[in-house]
Amino acid sequence: MPRPPRSRLAACFFLALAAGAGCRREARPAAARPAPSAEGERTRFLLPGPWRFKASNELAGAEAPAFDDHDWETVSVPHTWGERPLRRAWYRAHFALPHDEAGRPLYFDFEGAAVFADVYLNGTYLGQHRGAFTRFVFPAGAAAVAGDNVLAVRLTNDPADTADSLPSGLGKQLYHLYGGLYRKVWLLATHPLHVDPTEDASPGVYVTPRNVTAEAADLAVKVLVRNAGPARLRAELRCRLLDAEARQVVALVRPIDVDGGASLPVELAARIEQPRLWSPAAPHLYRVRAELALEGRVVDVVEQSTGFRDFRLVGGRFLLNGAPIALRGVGKHQETEDHAVAVTDDELREDFAALRDLGVNCVRLAHYPHATLEYDLADELGLLVWAENGHSNTYKATATGDAITREMVRQNYNHPSIVMWSVGNETGFVRVNRYAAVVRAEDPSRLITYASNTGRRGKRYPLLDFVAQNTYRGWYRGTAWEFEPKAREMRFVSEAGAGSVVTHHTDYASARRVVDRFEPEEYRQLVAEAQFQAVFRELKDLPLYMLWAFRDFAADKYKGRNTKGLLTYAGLHKDAYALYKAFLRPDEPVVHLTSKTCFLRRGRADNGIKAYSNRPELTLTLNGEDRGRRHSGAYRQADRRVVENVFYWPVALREGRNEARVSDGAGHADSMVVYYHRPGARPEAASPAALVQDLRSSNPASPAFFIDDEVRDEWPFYYEFDGSADNTFHRIPPALGGARWIATRRLSKPECRTDLSFSLQEASQASVFVLFTGRAALEGRLAAAGFRDARIGGTWRDNDLRLVPFRAWVKDAKGGDRIEVPGSTADYVVLVKPALSSS
Repeated sequence: MPRPPRSRLAACFFLALAAGAGCRREARPAAARPAPSAEGERTRFLLPGPWRFKASNELAGAEAPAFDDHDWETVSVPHTWGERPLRRAWYRAHFALPHDEAGRPLYFDFEGAAVFADVYLNGTYLGQHRGAFTRFVFPAGAAAVAGDNVLAVRLTNDPADTADSLPSGLGKQLYHLYGGLYRKVWLLATHPLHVDPTEDASPGVYVTPRNVTAEAADLAVKVLVRNAGPARLRAELRCRLLDAEARQVVALVRPIDVDGGASLPVELAARIEQPRLWSPAAPHLYRVRAELALEGRVVDVVEQSTGFRDFRLVGGRFLLNGAPIALRGVGKHQETEDHAVAVTDDELREDFAALRDLGVNCVRLAHYPHATLEYDLADELGLLVWAENGHSNTYKATATGDAITREMVRQNYNHPSIVMWSVGNETGFVRVNRYAAVVRAEDPSRLITYASNTGRRGKRYPLLDFVAQNTYRGWYRGTAWEFEPKAREMRFVSEAGAGSVVTHHTDYASARRVVDRFEPEEYRQLVAEAQFQAVFRELKDLPLYMLWAFRDFAADKYKGRNTKGLLTYAGLHKDAYALYKAFLRPDEPVVHLTSKTCFLRRGRADNGIKAYSNRPELTLTLNGEDRGRRHSGAYRQADRRVVENVFYWPVALREGRNEARVSDGAGHADSMVVYYHRPGARPEAASPAALVQDLRSSNPASPAFFIDDEVRDEWPFYYEFDGSADNTFHRIPPALGGARWIATRRLSKPECRTDLSFSLQEASQASVFVLFTGRAALEGRLAAAGFRDARIGGTWRDNDLRLVPFRAWVKDAKGGDRIEVPGSTADYVVLVKPALSSS
């Protein structure tokens, strides 16, 4: 019987996958799946779920097809169980194969599974992969059957089981090793003659541009061709180089003979005249299209992006396409607050859009291989990449470490953005040399580096092109301005920075820090100002500066966070982001007022107003009054060191509400509302126009202040900025948009408990909301005070920086009404949302 057309087969196969739950013992929810991709007779299907998941250190035998998993949790993949160290956690998924598909070559392609994975198909063991951050591929072989199939994956992230991984499960961990199928899982079906995906899960096509200049470049292509059938095949390999407009630049054709059951490497080469060079300013990409044809019919196609660029280190300077380039970037983890390590594609795209906005020309994808999409985005956006193998603690070097390092190189070999491989971060030099040898054998064309925190260099690292160094002068020790001489000595700075928490604040003149206990934004500002002035003004020829880090991430530091990010864990821009951008992008106007999250100041009245900008001058307007113009370069830190792009006015704030605005006079401005109440002051009488009148707190130790400014995502709502009240909003529900709030000390502290009361301004109408976490007793008190369940909920952060649920109760009020909010020892906040007619 003739085979149906490939497009029809792909559709039938896809429907069978989506309907796989119908072959199970019970109905399971359908999952939305993208249409399969098809090239030649190659089809690729995403397996997002539904999957069944069970975490248990004791569970065994779940690989059996008949195993009863009906009471397991239903999840979609990518999925993580978090940082719990588990010896056994299982994932199971059903899928269906049409009868005529069961005999085709099938491969399971895992983009990442943490940390060690054992894979079974219909009870048959397909193999084990060791290492959390590299992809792996297992052939289904004879285990695949027509009809219902069961894919089972057993995972462990137990430290004792993963001792030989990168990083080792033993020893100090710089970041959390989250367990799970945290990246995508694919099913790949091919013609018996196909490009081989099994060499360390590489694409099977290796593209090497050599001798690259603007005039010409050499192009070498190696294709791994597999014949999964029994008989020798005579075929044709066609490789075409296509430019960004899909125009053919060159075509290479070679007849090949491939024995049955064999994999054959085939190499081709060409000379390319006047290639369009890849660079951060112009990231021109080409595609290599490898086709396998039998009797004139294309049966398999694999495409890989490539770019022509020459990157090298000469005389202590980096050269890109023959011109000097100073690398200015950030280190980045693959983690967000909402999904931990199981980041979504949209989140990764948002991250790289922010990197582009920031203006960096390079990114250190630390400390391990990242998702393929990140390297793709770097290719497209023109970001030079430092790629790292995961060697980030001091356990002994192992064969597993060799394999992970080799996988990193082979899987990411074709990305033009990757200009250097890193073989470790803050580890022992003997292990660094071992992994450097693995990289050099795989890829002699790129630089090899290592991030050290010991200062050792030279003959200890004979296989490295250079040693970069991590320095935290001004944070863990020393002062901020000690960074400059250290950086001048080091030359290659792989990490530098300081922590900051958006709920920690001090006066500018008294900025200080206590690492892992009190990390105010104002101290981070001083460190950033000193470093950026050094890097961009005094040390312009510094070859490499990588700020640590792009985004906060989970670690065993301040309340479970490494707080050195330019972004919070949730993605809120901290002040240092604006200053870095101001230096990185002098032609893109930046105007930013600092310390906005310090919405109620209780220190010195003349603490002043500070702004970051790359404009020549800014003017401050405070409460409608012109308070003067400042020029870039006029600002000096306390030790009299000049810092450009910083503007400061030592003006005094008035009691109560203040409106500040800075402008460059050319249409670029920033504004904020900030309240000031001197220490020990009681709230003054509100203006007659204020929405909230006669606000009273029953507890003198916890005075309340009405903040007549709209609530914001990721913003603090308590006014204690000393590290004892780290509660913040997450995403404000739409129904609460436009609301104002009443700020107090953290009300879950017993000593801060208070009854609140206030009146609404006579001409107004408003809804008064109480948002709270837990505490059913508070519901009873609110009900007695006339509040009702608003049926509005969401998540916010408690004092431990954990996302927890909140609920909202509401009371409608009109002008002159007296509102009573009974006290409770719980996390809650009072919001007042004016009616549309009175707002």
